[in-house]
Amino acid sequence: IIGYVTEYYTSHSYAPVREISETQKQSAATGIIYGLALGYLSCIVPVLCLGITILIAHSLCGMFGVALGALGMLGTMTMALTIDAYGPISDNAGGIAEMAGLPETVRGLTDCLDAAGNTTAAIGKGFAIGSAALVSLALFGAYTVRARVHHVDILNPWVFTGLLFGAMMP
Repeated sequence: IIGYVTEYYTSHSYAPVREISETQKQSAATGIIYGLALGYLSCIVPVLCLGITILIAHSLCGMFGVALGALGMLGTMTMALTIDAYGPISDNAGGIAEMAGLPETVRGLTDCLDAAGNTTAAIGKGFAIGSAALVSLALFGAYTVRARVHHVDILNPWVFTGLLFGAMMP
């Protein structure tokens, strides 16, 4: 779900990116404000997914479940980081085509590839940030067990989910 939401908000094939480009026609300030608003909006679904994952994993297996959820997301990171390498390669191809003086049709093709590379890079970052949130909770839980800290509210899955939701609010 995180990948689909990220693609929706970063790909030129969908409305949000096109709407930002339309606002740029008026002035740069409207584009910045609209882009910031869409950035805030794009966080809602991934944070909800992470919160639900934390609540379900913790209710089923405790902190071990949260750690397993983090490992599940980290397991896909090899593929996501491999795809992430696509962006700079296509960007370099566009620069080489421009410096070589190739026709505009070639540059148009490389621009499409560059846009796809930017979208794949954004999807990889979404997975990395989501898994980092789960890993941070699992590591904090392991620390409190090892340090014999008995009362920490942040280990309550409702409190941590509320923390994520609070961080999401502008």
